[in-house]
Amino acid sequence: MSASLDSAARERLAGEYSCALDAYILGADEAALTRACELGRRAVTAGLGVLELALMHHEALRKLLAQRPLSDGDHVVAAAAQFLTEGLSHFEMTLRLDDAVRKANAAAEEANRELESFSYSVAHDLRAPLRCIDGFSKALLEECKTQLDDDGKRYLRYVRESAQRMSQLIDDLLALSRVSRGELDRAHVNLSLIVRSILERLRAAEPARRAELIVQEGVFAHCDARLLTAALENLFGNAWKFTNKRPLARIEFGVEPDKRPAVYFIRDNGAGFDMTYAGKLFGVFQRLHSVQDFEGTGVGLATVQRIVRRHGGRVWAEGAVDRGATFYFILEEPVARA
Repeated sequence: MSASLDSAARERLAGEYSCALDAYILGADEAALTRACELGRRAVTAGLGVLELALMHHEALRKLLAQRPLSDGDHVVAAAAQFLTEGLSHFEMTLRLDDAVRKANAAAEEANRELESFSYSVAHDLRAPLRCIDGFSKALLEECKTQLDDDGKRYLRYVRESAQRMSQLIDDLLALSRVSRGELDRAHVNLSLIVRSILERLRAAEPARRAELIVQEGVFAHCDARLLTAALENLFGNAWKFTNKRPLARIEFGVEPDKRPAVYFIRDNGAGFDMTYAGKLFGVFQRLHSVQDFEGTGVGLATVQRIVRRHGGRVWAEGAVDRGATFYFILEEPVARA
């Protein structure tokens, strides 16, 4: 424990952290996520290190699960990880490059390596039984089809679909965790070329679909090309998916004229959404449409938000039910004028 923070002050900070974590996991309170960032800033100011905050997080999560066991394990793991990420974000922005900071960074890097290794180990351990479930269900459908009635075949198809969905969910969560690590490699990137490439792949996968695809030429950004490509793939994948019931889909990419910083947009004429629930769009596992209507795991937009935030920007959306949606993002916050 840091010498600059006495035990009473640390207990108060830990209590506030625990309350905010409970509110986010149990009530999906987005204000609690903002609170995580503020508590992280206070921890830095008080002299706590990354590992000390991680231990505080672990203790708060342990108490929550001990007092109130929760059935939705996937949601708890994802929400707790997102909360901790927000709490640690201030360390990345404010720690100075001195000996103490280098030691903290080395510890954080080691923790990240261990976390990544742990994530891949867990993912591998989860995938193996899922492959068995999917494989044996397929074998039953193929080899015992004459012995199964229609209900039995339908139940086995449900089992296969659930196993495949869980496998995709594991992949998406690993992708979400990866975008929070590593240095940004910013460059002058032609977003128009990236978008055209993404749309060409989407069209090639469904050549029979009628779609009007509009890409503004010469749209550039100072960004990490790899991460922005991942964000755009998620955004255009959604636009393509949510317009699949339109006789003529319309998807457009461009930048708002005369806006500083630049405001990029992706607009479609798809299913849209109720603006009442706009605040839930970017949460992990938050879905505004049923899986039966539109497939997906509810992780893509959370990945987009994390990538944009890593660039120092923000992302938001506007839409209406059955009237399409527009997603906007900026890669830096506006400079306040005096």
